Amino acid sequence: MGWEQVGVLVGVLSPLVGVPLGMISLYLRAIREQQATTTSEISRRIHIIEASLDSLVRRMGECDREFTTKEEWLRESMLARQRLERLTELVTRIQAELDGDRGLATEIGRATAAMVELVRRLTGAEGTKAEGGLRRAQAREG
Repeated sequence: MGWEQVGVLVGVLSPLVGVPLGMISLYLRAIREQQATTTSEISRRIHIIEASLDSLVRRMGECDREFTTKEEWLRESMLARQRLERLTELVTRIQAELDGDRGLATEIGRATAAMVELVRRLTGAEGTKAEGGLRRAQAREG
């Protein structure tokens, strides 16, 4: 086979082989572009997820909590109960003293009565002085 025959054979077969090869190469190129687009989209989504996780970790760090064990909680609640019982006893004792014969309420009542009496005396004396001064001023004018 000579060069002329090979040239003719290639000329005849090239449309039969060239078109499908061109279509296959375009199809493979489209697949590659789609994969690149998909890869970039997935990469963008992964970046967003990582940013969200970083934000979540940072916020969780700000909400730092201390959790107690059951034993510590029981100890704390027993201590609070004891303090509440002491407070109840103190209030009961104060109430008993206020209700008693020689209690604080009686003393407060006596002190209040003495203060009222003192104010009445002072007001009466001041009222008398004021009335006398008013009468003298009227006498001078008249």
